Amino acid sequence: MAPPKRSAPFDDDAEASDNDNENDLARSSRATSPLQRSANKRRRTSDESSIQWDASSNADDRQIASTPPSELDSDGDDDDEEAMLAATQAVEARKHSNKTTNNEPAAHGILEAVELENFMCHDYMEFKLGPLINFICGKNGSGKSAILTGIVLCLGGKASATNRGAKLQTFIKEGKDHARILCKIKNQGDHAYMPELYGNTIQVERYFSRAGTSGFKLKSEKGRIISTRKFDLEEICDHMMLQIDNPMTVLSQDQARQFLGSSSQGEKYKFFMKGVQLEQLDQDYRLIEEQQENIRAKIEDKLPDLDDLKKKYERAKNKQELSQKYDSMLDKARDLRRIMAWAQVAEQESIRDSYAALVQEEDAKIAQAEARLAELDNIFQDSDRAATAAREAFDAATEVVQRIQEEKNEEKARQDEIKKETNEAVAEQRSIRSVLKDADRTIQAKKEAILLEEQRLAELHGGGAAQRLIELENARSTLHQAKRDHAEHRQQKSAREKDIERAAEAEKEAENEKQTQEQRVRQQDQNLKQLTQHRNSQDLAYHPNMPNLLKALQHERGFQDRPIGPLGKHVKLLKPEWSSILEKSFGSGLNAFIVFGKIDEILLSNVMRRTKCSLPIFIANRQPLNIKEPDARFDTVLRVLEIDNEAVKKQLVIANAIEQTLLIPDMSEASDALYSGGKPLENVKRCYCFSPTGRLRGAALSYRNGQAAQDPIHEYHGTPRMRTDIDESLRRQQEAVQEAKEQLRRAEEEWRSARERHEKAKQALVRHDRMERELQIAVQNAEDEEERLKEAVKEDAVEGGNLEVLRQQLTDAEEQKTVHENSYLDSVTALDEIKAKLREATQRLHELDERIAEAEAAAAVAQSAAQKAGKKRAYDLGEKNNVIAQIEDSKRDRADSQSNVDKMDQKIAEFVEQARQVCERVNVPEGEDHESLKKKYNRIQADYRKYHDRIGDREQIAAEAAKWSKAYESAKREVKGLSDLRDKLTETMVQRRYRWKQFRNFISHRSKASFMYMLSERGFRGTLTLDHKQKLMDIRVEPDITRRDGRGRSVRTLSGGEKSFAQICLLLAIWEAMGAPIRCLDEFDVFMDAVNRSTSVNLLIEGARQSIGGQFILISPGTKSDIKRAPDVNPIE
Repeated sequence: MAPPKRSAPFDDDAEASDNDNENDLARSSRATSPLQRSANKRRRTSDESSIQWDASSNADDRQIASTPPSELDSDGDDDDEEAMLAATQAVEARKHSNKTTNNEPAAHGILEAVELENFMCHDYMEFKLGPLINFICGKNGSGKSAILTGIVLCLGGKASATNRGAKLQTFIKEGKDHARILCKIKNQGDHAYMPELYGNTIQVERYFSRAGTSGFKLKSEKGRIISTRKFDLEEICDHMMLQIDNPMTVLSQDQARQFLGSSSQGEKYKFFMKGVQLEQLDQDYRLIEEQQENIRAKIEDKLPDLDDLKKKYERAKNKQELSQKYDSMLDKARDLRRIMAWAQVAEQESIRDSYAALVQEEDAKIAQAEARLAELDNIFQDSDRAATAAREAFDAATEVVQRIQEEKNEEKARQDEIKKETNEAVAEQRSIRSVLKDADRTIQAKKEAILLEEQRLAELHGGGAAQRLIELENARSTLHQAKRDHAEHRQQKSAREKDIERAAEAEKEAENEKQTQEQRVRQQDQNLKQLTQHRNSQDLAYHPNMPNLLKALQHERGFQDRPIGPLGKHVKLLKPEWSSILEKSFGSGLNAFIVFGKIDEILLSNVMRRTKCSLPIFIANRQPLNIKEPDARFDTVLRVLEIDNEAVKKQLVIANAIEQTLLIPDMSEASDALYSGGKPLENVKRCYCFSPTGRLRGAALSYRNGQAAQDPIHEYHGTPRMRTDIDESLRRQQEAVQEAKEQLRRAEEEWRSARERHEKAKQALVRHDRMERELQIAVQNAEDEEERLKEAVKEDAVEGGNLEVLRQQLTDAEEQKTVHENSYLDSVTALDEIKAKLREATQRLHELDERIAEAEAAAAVAQSAAQKAGKKRAYDLGEKNNVIAQIEDSKRDRADSQSNVDKMDQKIAEFVEQARQVCERVNVPEGEDHESLKKKYNRIQADYRKYHDRIGDREQIAAEAAKWSKAYESAKREVKGLSDLRDKLTETMVQRRYRWKQFRNFISHRSKASFMYMLSERGFRGTLTLDHKQKLMDIRVEPDITRRDGRGRSVRTLSGGEKSFAQICLLLAIWEAMGAPIRCLDEFDVFMDAVNRSTSVNLLIEGARQSIGGQFILISPGTKSDIKRAPDVNPIE
């Protein structure tokens, strides 16, 4: 888990605020003690308290250790043999365990790479660091130490802490104007820091310039900038326990030289305490002790003031107790004053209530009269509808009589015309018979003359002329036939043209039908989409301003009865397949509202006009409705609806006869059920059925004037207004879409078929024109042949006499006879047709006479019913107008009473406003009035003045007592709080001192054991001595393990290599106690020879391997060849 958030201030340039003496929170270490884990956020020491490695560090150890001792330093080293033995065994066990366990890299908190740009001596350099042990080798002056300096500065360290410069500008390479440092921190595993934001690597970049600008950039693995605040960098360092400000974490070149070379005992002790974070904890405890002393002094200063406040409080309290004896008298006077103020209000309210009672009486009269008016209005509406229906029935009956009479007149005129045509046809037939007899006689005479002339010519030329005559006769026959064929063919052209017109019209109608079906498919798709999108809302089915109307009705308070509507919201359709037919048959009725009085109707109309939502309004009454339903085996509209409001049900019964409207899907079954019995079904007015082409349209079967009638019900194109099962509605709508698409497919097929017929008709006309031209050519050829033969016969006629003339005369006579014969046949046919028409006309006149008699009888009955209904309507209207007049009288009376009430309300409001200046409303005792209360009040006031003159003002006494009580209680709480805080701090410090001492002993023993173990790696003996009272740390080493003197020698007596090796062992022991994830050391082997350097390198490697997961960055002036190769060792040169 990440450490808690800190409140440290952000400093963009740490070096710019060196003189501010800022106190940041200390970073948490990786120590195993519970005390250290609970102190992750302790205050950092200032720059003045940090260790400075300069010339003054060689001062006497006693001067360095001269810090005033605290109680934490009262004990010595406590080197008991039992604790030391336990620590030694723990170290050996851990070393043995580490030898059998691979050193696995840490999942987070170690450096992956360091980039330097224009930094110190480097133009650009990138160092890829290994996860465990890194040796950076190179000659002096090659820029090795710049890596550690860059790490310190990049991770938030101060420039002065590096001992390389006092400010950032000194680190910029000569000749460059800016520098950049980039550190890549591993961020993996379960304890990664915000991995979803940074990824597997956190890139920390610090940039600064000679102009003084400086800043940080925290980037993700992909280079995206996440933050530029130093505060966030400190959060990351705290989370990963990167103790950059700890001098033991990064030992720079100078610090390493001083510590490993010539540091004193006091400096070593201070380094030890700083590295294990005990020095900071010691300073925190000192601050707490100072705070305890301050609290104690503050308590001693406040105790005398507390006693003085207590005395003042007791005196004020005694005086208040004396004044409270007269409180009852003052309270009673105040009560009377409040009651007096509201007694006047009560008197005025009593007068107002009497007027209000009159208003209520008038309201009751008006309500009773309006109820009666609603009843009379319904009665009048019924009688008005009945009178209108009777009058319409009479008008219809009269129109029927007139229409039948007109039909009779037309039929009589048609009969007279037919009689006249009959007489004319008979006369014409007689004339044609006479002409035919004359034609027969003429033909016979011509034939005899021709026969005689032919015999003469045959004898004259030997038969040639006769043959030409025969050929001429045949040519004439051929020409006659050709002309007749041509004429008949031309007569057919108009039929072909009419076929084209009919085909074009049929194509147009089919195309219109196709477009209609396409529009229907689009509408059904739109309905399906709207039903899917608004499956839980009916608002889309109604007027666009319906939500505004409903909202306005909710806020309107003037209705005597809340309007009901729209009706569709109260109706649920149980069988959705009837949705389209019922929605169409109900029409706008489902959008309507119901009210129960004329006043509510007027108010509702005004609201509708205001919201621009004009809808039908029905006035209903509350009388129960007696309905009669058909046989239970039939579905009716009422039986397939679920209506949650009785008034809605009643309105639909009255307006649409839903209880007597059958629902039978199949049209033939509906027709059989309605008409097969020969008489109307009982309690049935009509029947709805589906169209054979689909369920979206249908027909209404009914009785009309005793005869069966059928009216179409067209498809409903809107969104359903009645509630229904939404899934079933969706399924039905999907079926409607499919049905519409099927109708469209059929319309498209019919359109294509009509278009094909149109094309065929036009092609037939083209073929007809082509045949007409061929027939015209045939006629011309026949005429040419006839003309040739005529010329030949004419030449024969010069010699042969007048045979041709006789033949022409015979032909003319025969043609004339044929014409007369055809005329006779036509006249016979026409006469028969006219006689048939005359018989039909006579029969129709007889039928019309019977219908006129029936219609006149029905009109008489309708007239009587209309007169009776008109009288009832006039009577009901008079009753209604009488009640309206009564209501107007009551309203005037009520207005007068209400005016009095309003005046009294205004007067009462003024009295209430004055009374509220005294107090809020109180009750007036029964039997009391303003005058009696005023007398009591004056008497009590006189008595109270006497007591007031004796002891003083009560309010001042109470205020004085409250003031001293508050001051005394506040001071007492403050002293108690300080005492509790002091006791709690004392108790806490006792526990913490004990735990701090234990923790110091544990770390000391661990460091001693680790130091001895490290020495033993080369066969040395030695001890680590810690004097906590004098703040000294010393080591003694015996290189010769065969010597019996176990005290060892001082480090100053050792050779250079032995001294360096001993100091390396000490450094590893302290590192072991620190537990930081990264340890850096600069030129640890600067004074070592090859043998000691090799031994120290191996010792560092082994020590690093024993610190599982830790990353080591060690700088050496040697070469890569000095480093023993291993998988976990990364030498860089």
